Amino acid sequence: MSISVLKNNLCAGCGLCESVFGKDKISVEYNKEGYLRPNFKKPLTEKEVKYFNELCPGINAKHDEIKNYDHLWGPTLAISSGYANNEETRYSGSSGGALTAISTYLLEEGKVECIVHMGASETHPYRNQYKVSQTKEDLIKHAGSRYAPSATLINIVEILKKYSSIAVVGKPCDIIGVRNYMKKDEVANTKIKHLLTFMCAGVPSQKGTKQLIEQFKIKEENVVSLRYRGEGWPGYFKVVDDKQKVHKITYNESWGTVLNRYLQFRCKVCADGTGEFADITCADAWESSENGYPSFEEKKGVSLIITRTENGKDLLSQVEKHGYLTMTGENFSSQDIGKMQPYQKQRKQNIIVRMLALKLVGRGVPKYNTSLLFKTSLRQSPFILVKNFLGMIKRL
Repeated sequence: MSISVLKNNLCAGCGLCESVFGKDKISVEYNKEGYLRPNFKKPLTEKEVKYFNELCPGINAKHDEIKNYDHLWGPTLAISSGYANNEETRYSGSSGGALTAISTYLLEEGKVECIVHMGASETHPYRNQYKVSQTKEDLIKHAGSRYAPSATLINIVEILKKYSSIAVVGKPCDIIGVRNYMKKDEVANTKIKHLLTFMCAGVPSQKGTKQLIEQFKIKEENVVSLRYRGEGWPGYFKVVDDKQKVHKITYNESWGTVLNRYLQFRCKVCADGTGEFADITCADAWESSENGYPSFEEKKGVSLIITRTENGKDLLSQVEKHGYLTMTGENFSSQDIGKMQPYQKQRKQNIIVRMLALKLVGRGVPKYNTSLLFKTSLRQSPFILVKNFLGMIKRL
C-alpha cells in the first residue's frame, strides 16, 4: 500500500482520516519530528485509498467551481474589517475577535448547536486539542491562535452523529478537508452549516513550542497555561508555570525567531494560506510601519474579514445587524490586503515554481487549480521566482 500524502510529505495533520476510517485503522499521532501524522494500523483497500485521496486536504485542494476569484485572495464577495463589540471577546482574540464574535452569534441565536474549533489541551496545555463549544464562555476560554499541530477534524464523524447542526472553525487545510468530506457525505453536507477560517502562515512542529518553553528554563510538565497570542493585539506568547509565575515574549520574538523555523513541509507548498474554501476568512488587519511591513505595536485589535460565499455574506450581515460586530472598513482592494498580509501575497505568487521544483525531482504535489496559480505567478518578479525555485531544489 502506498499512501501518497505520506510518501510525498504532504500531510497537514488535520485528523480527518482517523475520524472517517476509524481509530482501529488509522490513528493520528505525533511523530519524531513533532508533527501529527496518521499511523496506519491496518492496510486500506484499493477503494479506501481512492476515498482517502479524495478527502485528504494534503492531496486534494482543488476548486470545483471558480467564481469571483481574486488572483491572490481566492473567491471574494466583499473585503472589510471590524472588531467584536464585546470587549472581552475582542481582548481575548488574536486580532479583533471577529471569529469568536461570529461563533457566539451562531450559538446565541440558535443557528447551530455547537462550534468545532481548537484550543489548549486540558491535560497538556502546551499541546492543542479540538473543542466542541456550546456557550460564549467556552469560546472565549479557547480564543486565540494556536501555533502548533492541531487535528481539528479528528472526531468530526462522531460529532456529526451527536449534533444536528454545527459550524467549524479551523485552519484553511481543515476547511478544505471538510469541503471534500461534505461533497462525499450527505450527513456532513446537511449538518455542517458554516465554515470559518483564518489566514495561516503554516503549522510549526511541537518542537517549536518546546524550544520556547525551554527558553524560560521551565519544563513542559510544569506548564499550567500557554497562550501564543491574544489578550491584546497581537498579544504575547505567555506561559504560566505551576508556581503561578508568568513568562512572556512578544509575538514577533516567538513567531519571528522560533516558531516559523519549524513549519511542516506541506505548508511550504500551500496555495491556500488565506482560507479560500471557507464561507468567511478572518485575519489581522495589520497597519503598515514606516518600512512598509506590518507593525506589531500593541493596540486594540482589528480583524480583516473576507466573505467568500453567499452563505458567508448573509451570516456576516446578521452578525453585524445583531450587534456582535462593528465594521470599520469596507471594499478593501487586493492591493490593500497585500500591504496587510505581505507574506500571504508572496507565498501565493511563488507556489507554482516550488511545485515545479517538486515535480522535477519526481515528488508528488497537491492538486490545485494550477492555471490560476500560473496567472498569479506572472505578477511576481522573475528574480524572486527563480530564487524560490532554486531554494526548493536545495531544500529537497
